Amino acid sequence: MVKYQLTVDGKTFEVEVGDVTTSPVQVVVDGVVKSVAFSTDSAPAALSAAPVAAAAPAPVATAPAPQPKAASVVTPAAAVPGVKVVAPMPGKILSVVVKVGQSVKQGDTVCTLEAMKMEMPISSTGSGTIKAIHVAVGQTVAFDDPLVTLD
Repeated sequence: MVKYQLTVDGKTFEVEVGDVTTSPVQVVVDGVVKSVAFSTDSAPAALSAAPVAAAAPAPVATAPAPQPKAASVVTPAAAVPGVKVVAPMPGKILSVVVKVGQSVKQGDTVCTLEAMKMEMPISSTGSGTIKAIHVAVGQTVAFDDPLVTLD
């Protein structure tokens, strides 16, 4: 990953950008891992030029940061068989606290949902291994939308 400090509207962000030759690209913004998808028609050329075009941000001269564990990539729910943990009500995903391949027990928190100005931890409905994650931080979900799939 390449590390940059970017200033947008007077606010400085520390951003680490992964391999831009594939989509989605893994990025870390102020310590939060995110997955960014883009269209392959024109985005790779634009992305490879972005560090130069973005007011020439200088790479931070520090020791290489330890590689974060592989970020969970959002997978369509229909593509993965298994037991689904679903949203109990409409809301916005505030955090996803599990990774694909992680073992969970019934009752373990898998994500946090904001609904009606309240944060609600969403618990696993069974024990098993996280097979897929179907939501990303900031995403809005409807009642009964799949959040994760257990094996």
